[in-house]
Amino acid sequence: MTGSDGRLVQTAVIGSRNSGRAIILPTDADELTRWRRRHPAYTYWCGTQLGGCGNELSDRLYRDKVCHFAHRPHTSCHRTATGAASADHLFIKDDLAAWAGRNRLKGKLTSRDLGSGPGDAVDFRVGAARQQHVRFQFSRLAHAEWNRARRRLSGDSATLDWVFGPGAAPPETMEELYDEYGYLLRFRFETHGAVRRIRLRAEDPRRSTDWVPLDACAMTPAGLRIPGVEPRRRSSAGPAAAGAGRGAVPAPRSREEQVLALKEALVSAARFRTRPTWETLARTAGSDLLGLSVLDRVGLLVLVDQDCGREGSPLLSALIRTGEGDPPPYVGDVVAAVGCGVPATAAVLKRWCQREVDRAFAVYGIPSRTAPPRLPLTLDGHLAAPQTAEPAQHQTIVHVKGGPVRQTATRSKPESKGLASVPLLHDTEIRHSLRSARQRRGPRPRYAAALMARAEEALTRLPEPQRTELVAEMATTRRWLDSRPGVPAQNPKQSRRAKKAANARKAAAATQTARAEKKRQGKKAKNPLQGARPLPGVGDARPKKRPT
Repeated sequence: MTGSDGRLVQTAVIGSRNSGRAIILPTDADELTRWRRRHPAYTYWCGTQLGGCGNELSDRLYRDKVCHFAHRPHTSCHRTATGAASADHLFIKDDLAAWAGRNRLKGKLTSRDLGSGPGDAVDFRVGAARQQHVRFQFSRLAHAEWNRARRRLSGDSATLDWVFGPGAAPPETMEELYDEYGYLLRFRFETHGAVRRIRLRAEDPRRSTDWVPLDACAMTPAGLRIPGVEPRRRSSAGPAAAGAGRGAVPAPRSREEQVLALKEALVSAARFRTRPTWETLARTAGSDLLGLSVLDRVGLLVLVDQDCGREGSPLLSALIRTGEGDPPPYVGDVVAAVGCGVPATAAVLKRWCQREVDRAFAVYGIPSRTAPPRLPLTLDGHLAAPQTAEPAQHQTIVHVKGGPVRQTATRSKPESKGLASVPLLHDTEIRHSLRSARQRRGPRPRYAAALMARAEEALTRLPEPQRTELVAEMATTRRWLDSRPGVPAQNPKQSRRAKKAANARKAAAATQTARAEKKRQGKKAKNPLQGARPLPGVGDARPKKRPT
């Protein structure tokens, strides 16, 4: 039996419905047979810690398909996660408990349901007062929710380390942790028989450490440490540094230092394809930027982007967004100050900034790519119409025997008065063009007659069965042209090949006519009365006798 969504149930707990001892059922029949021999007394349950119904499961052995767990008949279960990774939060608790025991750490493990299931997160608190805290994040957590949870957890913890699973950290969270610590902690699992084991590593924007087991890591007074990486904490960012920095007044920075820090923060945001708010930038580039007025912000951003108008580099100020995702109005002042134009409306500014964001992601992203062109602004502040160097070529899908053939129709130069408006179609397209010519608006007979000339030329090149199909279509078109009253048929100029063929046909016809005439004149004329019965009295007259 499968799960509620049709997937196979691969994980269960051993012993009882509330057990936390997880297992992945071997999928191979021989492996499952060996497992049964080693553990004949095991019972398997759809455990509550897996989000299951709590009923007992049976292990099904198959030779022709994957082995899996199954519910008993007439059992209703609404468990959503049934794959091999659905019990990872239980496997990590086993690994952490064994690791803490080997290192003589007094810890407490707790699974957290953050809205999608009991395995959203696992908390590991170390110490008699549980002052050191490590959270393993399984489900994806929005940046705003992560910030709220971080402030709440850091209030009663001396150290707080957040370790993220695959896809669990949004880009904004990654950016903030990179800036504060210099790295981000990750975890994954590797399957070993009927269980899965955790592996950890630290990564920064340019490199990562190797995946290591828990035994290679250490719990220090500064928190969880992974070999090959050193922490880097900023005094102005993060709750862990807030306690140490209480009462300290940071030294004022010069304007040049503020511009340099702001530019580095914007380039880092573009590298990770994120759009920060001004508050996020202040957290990254320095808290002294947070209280700046709009006028001072514009002044700093103009210095950051002063060369973009002349060099054509992306406008980094376009990355800044409000809480709703739109560019702040003062970014328009920056655009005008660096010489890129004056956006007339907020919609124009938003569209223009979106293109600059794409350009910044392309230039500074990893890996980099070719940036799209900048959107030009007109004198009245609107987006200029895009310039096209040449008209786009139209592609036609022609269905012939043997599969569709993609053809590109190119317009021809005027050859003659009759063929000037007819495109140089490929031979396989002419039959379809003849059919559509009978349905088009305007001077249809003239266009159809011109297409007929093209069809005559194509007949010599087309193979069977396309030639037969084209001949049939030409006959239909010819009948349609003849049925048009009062419309003279067009006689377009023939090509050299067609003219030569026509002259040859005329010469052959003339030769045949001359031969027939000569043959008729060479025969002796017959007497029209030969073989006819004479009229009465004809032939009965006798010659008169001479008088004696």
